[in-house]
Amino acid sequence: MGPTLKIYEAGWQNPYRLHAIYTGLANSLRDNDTPWLITVRSDCGHIALGASQYADAELDLACCRARNIPVIQRPLGGGTVWVDQYQLCLFLIFPKAYSPRSHAALFDHCLELLREAYKEIGLQVERKGGQDLWCKDRKILGSGAPTIGQSMVFGASILESFDVKNFVSCLNMPSLDFKSWLETAITENMADLRFFGINGSTHFISALRKACQTIWVPQKASPDTQQCEAIVNAEHELREPLDTDGKRMVSGGIKVRHGTYLLEDPSDPAIRVLLSNGRVVRAACTDKTIGKILRLCIDHHVDALSLECQARKQGLSKDKVELVIARLKHLCRGLECSL
Repeated sequence: MGPTLKIYEAGWQNPYRLHAIYTGLANSLRDNDTPWLITVRSDCGHIALGASQYADAELDLACCRARNIPVIQRPLGGGTVWVDQYQLCLFLIFPKAYSPRSHAALFDHCLELLREAYKEIGLQVERKGGQDLWCKDRKILGSGAPTIGQSMVFGASILESFDVKNFVSCLNMPSLDFKSWLETAITENMADLRFFGINGSTHFISALRKACQTIWVPQKASPDTQQCEAIVNAEHELREPLDTDGKRMVSGGIKVRHGTYLLEDPSDPAIRVLLSNGRVVRAACTDKTIGKILRLCIDHHVDALSLECQARKQGLSKDKVELVIARLKHLCRGLECSL
């Protein structure tokens, strides 16, 4: 028989308590405690910021306040995510004695479990970018894995039905056209269980338990008194003021999924590009000539030489060519699609 896996079905929780459960429990576990699997749902829609993000840079906080949408700075890394009633959140916690040798090994271990669960319900998924699972060229799951206390934590959400419009409405965006493009990009690049004709996550939960049984002996459990106190303390901390006065994670826009970015420079003339693995998918500019040049690059890798060639064919002056290239380089800096 394998080691015990404690399974805590936390049910419906308010957004702060949801993130406090795995945070507080991980903080309270001793080195030799057994691993935990937590499943939990949010009782309302909320925004969960990545651990190193800044709320005022990423979000339209006025919109969030007006619509009573909670904003939580979660301890997991990564970008901004929308969490609501139509997602099953799950967290695997590994105390020190049971922790994989590295975070890379943790992703290997946990994503393979989820891949097996998806396979059991009829979806063939593949791993992309180290932390995501894709199905039929669409992202179906993202994940994060911090160290909290002495424990390694893996977190992910099973999307039953993803609310693109509510998510996008909460974001800090340079223009209304950017918002429209982002809604389209998410719809075309992501998928939920409903997209594949699967209603709810009941079968997925059963499939995940089956996958876990090949490694552990599952045992239903609930936090003890000390662990509950740690959860309450974690919730108090999560309710503290958000980090502000910083930069966006993606300075020129937002990461849609691994390798895909929507970027915009709103200065005159405004430039907007959707890039996927370095290729231009969609482009626009308030200067018609520059817009035409960018659109001629669609389905091609964006690089300074090809842009310069297209620009010169359209009669653009040397100074204007250099300005366009400089602005695109600035938009793409730090990304895998950098010019």
